[in-house]
Amino acid sequence: MWRYRWRAMIVAWAISMVGWGAVYSLPNVYEASTRVFVDTDSVLRPLLRGLATETNVMNEINMMTRALLSRPHLEEVARETDLDLRAGTPREMEKLIEKLQASIEIRAARDQLYTISFQDRDPRTAHAVVQTLLSNFVGDTLSTNRSDSEVAMRFLNEQITEHEARLVEAEEKLAEFKKRNVGVMPDSTGDYYSRLQSATSGLAQLQSQLSLAQRKRLELLRQLETEEPVLRTESLTAEYDAKILAAENQLRDLSLQYTDRHPDIIALKDSLERMREQRDESIADGSASTASDPMDLNPVYQSMKIELNNTEVLIAEIRARIEQQRLVVAELQKSVDTIPVVEAELSKLNRDYEVTKARYEALLDRFESARLTEDAEQSSEDVKFRVIDPPTIPLEPIGPNRPLFLSMALIFGLAGGGMFAYAMNQVNPVFVGRSSLTKIAGANVLGTISVILTPGQRMASRLQMGVFLTGLALLMSAFVAAIVFTAPAVQLASRIVARVTA
Repeated sequence: MWRYRWRAMIVAWAISMVGWGAVYSLPNVYEASTRVFVDTDSVLRPLLRGLATETNVMNEINMMTRALLSRPHLEEVARETDLDLRAGTPREMEKLIEKLQASIEIRAARDQLYTISFQDRDPRTAHAVVQTLLSNFVGDTLSTNRSDSEVAMRFLNEQITEHEARLVEAEEKLAEFKKRNVGVMPDSTGDYYSRLQSATSGLAQLQSQLSLAQRKRLELLRQLETEEPVLRTESLTAEYDAKILAAENQLRDLSLQYTDRHPDIIALKDSLERMREQRDESIADGSASTASDPMDLNPVYQSMKIELNNTEVLIAEIRARIEQQRLVVAELQKSVDTIPVVEAELSKLNRDYEVTKARYEALLDRFESARLTEDAEQSSEDVKFRVIDPPTIPLEPIGPNRPLFLSMALIFGLAGGGMFAYAMNQVNPVFVGRSSLTKIAGANVLGTISVILTPGQRMASRLQMGVFLTGLALLMSAFVAAIVFTAPAVQLASRIVARVTA
């Protein structure tokens, strides 16, 4: 390999120079970035808790950050920043969108701080892209909230209108049904079977009261028969007056509860009329001046007679009520095939009406909640975007890392020179010692002759070694110069590239 050291050095120089030129021709990469703080700690949220619909603002913002990197959105960004002018064909446009997706970076920190950055060879384009992304990020997030609220309000309004029409229809059906079946509608006592049971129980209770009143009358009659007479000088008309007074008091009490057509009042009036007639007849016969019966002057006897008269009035009243209750029971029994059907239909109509009404009221509550939510979202206090670092036009490039690439070009050049010398040696091999000759020839080597250099040859060998080391030193010096004069070299390379491409 040492025989081809000069050629290897030329190869190392050639690879290094070509590599350095390629590194210089790489375009500068500029990065524009911005930082935005999303403030979701609104004063309205705790005040509206339970009144308005609570939305997870951070989820919507995270979804919006993913939407920024979608293809339709990136196409819009490319049109707004004139990046689409770099693509002349659909395939180039596809590559441009893919490059945008790879170059745009959106990072979210735990403290609700978002960083948007973009890298491009043109600093103004990088700034324009970041500015457009920032505007879309803020504007689309707010517009998305408003759009969602408007859609919800429109849907709820349509549902309220539909349920209102259904509620009016249910009310009209219920009212028409009640008008058509006004005589057989259930009352406050319950359904048909409850009313029938209540009427039957009321009839049994009245019959029990009648039985008690009749026993009381029998007991009063028995006591009247055993009462002893007492002689008094009082007038016989006192008996009739006491009876009439008691009856009038009872009639006055009943008049406060019932009308004049009530059976109890009619029976009591008839009894009062008979007592008045009896008193008048007694006066007409002349028997009112003296008592014909000594028992009529007994006060205990008179009280018992009054109680007996009241009991008879009560019995007449209970009998009238029993007859009326029997009519009610008979009427209910006669409607056994009609009323249950009406009640079942009424229950169905009421159930449909209540369900529709409940849904309508629930929709009204949701509508008010959605309206309040929309008003809160339209308020500037709901979500605030504070730009911590606004995007600026970058002045210094961030890449490529030319010192690293220049070093890699030097390493590849040295490695390439060594590989070239190794390949040439493999093509034109020589014996480098006694052992290699014995191995390859398969014969014993009896001896070797060493080369004895003359002073002139030794001087020439040293000179060649010095030249070779000088070449390596110059290559390293060229590497240092390439790093030191990177900026002018890059400008020169960019001019050359521009002329070639023009």
